[in-house]
Amino acid sequence: MIKLGITGGIGSGKSTVCSIFEMLGVPVYYADDRAKQIMTANKEVKKAIIDIFGKQAYFLNGRINRKYIAEIIFQQPEKRKLLNAIVHPAVLEDGRKWNASQKLL
Repeated sequence: MIKLGITGGIGSGKSTVCSIFEMLGVPVYYADDRAKQIMTANKEVKKAIIDIFGKQAYFLNGRINRKYIAEIIFQQPEKRKLLNAIVHPAVLEDGRKWNASQKLL
């Protein structure tokens, strides 16, 4: 099995390439989408984010307050590093589980 990572800047065509792969029957793991889900659904990740950014990091309905967090991490790079240190390992583990669940083509 070949594993391929699609990277690039905003507007570089990553989503288009992934859509083509999906049309060809290739499973695609969308790390950005999963990160957003993990930050809302994973209790340990959510607690760690609240510990760093405070309760304002989440709305009362449980959704993450992306604007609030973005304002902080663009002004305080050390907080961005902390956020990445929480979210990236969780996404990596989620990706590994997703990959293991895929059937070989």
